Amino acid sequence: MNSKKLGIALVTGLALLLVGCGNQTSTSKDASSASSSGLLAPKTNSKISQGNLTPQQTVAVITAYAGNKYGNDWATTAKSGQQNGLQVNLYRTNKYQLSDNGQGVAYNVTANGKDTGLVYTVSGNNVTIYENAQSGQAKKLTTVSRADMVQYLNDNGQGQLVNNLATGAKVVDKTNGGLTTPANNGSQTGKSSTSTGQYGNEGPVNVPSELQGTWYTADNDEPGSVTFGAHTFKYTGGDNDGEQMAIYKQDPAFLNNDSNITNQAIMKATKNWMRGMFVNAKGMHWLLMHSWMQTAGAGTYYAVHTETINGQQVKVLVEAGGADMHVNAVYYQSQSMAKQQAGTKYDDLNYMQ
Repeated sequence: MNSKKLGIALVTGLALLLVGCGNQTSTSKDASSASSSGLLAPKTNSKISQGNLTPQQTVAVITAYAGNKYGNDWATTAKSGQQNGLQVNLYRTNKYQLSDNGQGVAYNVTANGKDTGLVYTVSGNNVTIYENAQSGQAKKLTTVSRADMVQYLNDNGQGQLVNNLATGAKVVDKTNGGLTTPANNGSQTGKSSTSTGQYGNEGPVNVPSELQGTWYTADNDEPGSVTFGAHTFKYTGGDNDGEQMAIYKQDPAFLNNDSNITNQAIMKATKNWMRGMFVNAKGMHWLLMHSWMQTAGAGTYYAVHTETINGQQVKVLVEAGGADMHVNAVYYQSQSMAKQQAGTKYDDLNYMQ
């Protein structure tokens, strides 16, 4: 090799070495950016869609949010969860002393089998987050909406952290099936306390998890919302003040007895009951509901469906009614989207012409 070529080679090698050093410095800065910014993970461009969260993504969002905002055991669990996976155990809220029992279920977040008393409850789209719940002195950290948590995580580049935590996350019912029976409190069962087995009541209807939560609409120039719990339903809008109803299965023979239909005592006892059943029609799985004593009318149908909105696949709640199951309204998981999509008619839904 002549001296000219050797000189070029040495310069090239030096340049590569300097580039390599520069890359190492950049990587080192990236690795330390999370700690220097107070965030649990380095920022990325990965985004979360709050309107399309699975149960695993939901616990990941809550853990990532609480870990970043409040640190301590939430931060430790978030970090461990990336390596060992998250598990959220479902208990009745009476296992803990909480200031807000939500829908009657306490979600206990653990990682690597270690329970450090991290709990949250859910009420509609709002989540109340606690720490130290196992000590009997649960400390409430905040009540925050799913939308606000997602916004915070997206604004701070924590979307990839959420994706990492959601991978392999598990949801486990620790009540030995107890969540299939409504809790004995007004927030879970409505105002009527009459027990299963009376007035044609054959037990609670288990509302699918994808239906649960609060959904908003602005269709028909009438803003409103529906909220489904594990066995409950509430509509708010217009002249309706949002009274919560319990959803039960009904003995088909109950309304065949005319004396039941006209019995004022039964009407009073069941005024907060709905009868529910599931129907497959129009390519969707519907929850069909009537009032408990209703003998005429097709009832109201609700089903979760997916539509393309702003280029993204978004879960919506479709409400339909009548013998032909025409769509009455479409509900969304945020009020802002409900306003944005008000009056929108989707090509794959069955509207009255």
